[in-house]
Amino acid sequence: MLMYGDRSLVPGEAVRLLALGALMEKDCRYGDLATEIRFFTQRIVGPSLDLLGSSLELLRIEGLADAVEHAENDERALLRITESGRSLFEDLMSAQLRAPINDVGRLVLLLKLRFLTYLPKEAQEDQLDLLSDIVRTERARAAELVKEFGEHPIADWLAIDIEQADRRITWLESALKKLSVS
Repeated sequence: MLMYGDRSLVPGEAVRLLALGALMEKDCRYGDLATEIRFFTQRIVGPSLDLLGSSLELLRIEGLADAVEHAENDERALLRITESGRSLFEDLMSAQLRAPINDVGRLVLLLKLRFLTYLPKEAQEDQLDLLSDIVRTERARAAELVKEFGEHPIADWLAIDIEQADRRITWLESALKKLSVS
């Protein structure tokens, strides 16, 4: 597993998180999984050479997924996540996020939210806390800039960022409360 020094994911590992998370949701045909990865990453990040990553075939070679139904065409092979794949999925989900959030960070954040329910409850709480901290950090940075620029038009734009951060914090706090109640 490749990570930066701060334990945040390199772009290729974000793609592996997406692939393993999709297999946590359900068994998936190789070709359908590749299509989903392209669709999801391109909608969040746009076309990116950093996210082309390694072949999905590596999931099978590394023992992270098995073909449970073989087909003449590899694209039709039905893949299922293995125990090793589940373990790596949890490790990837526990990765840090860097602030400020860039395109890859946004992808990782959305993957953490998408696949959150596949983690144990305590790990879900940890992830929601991590995301809350990141959003609060981003909000604080925007607020500092607003103070600096006062009546300048950029302050109005940053005020929108602050409002959005406040809504995200409220959402994350609500998700944490729901988690602790269940």
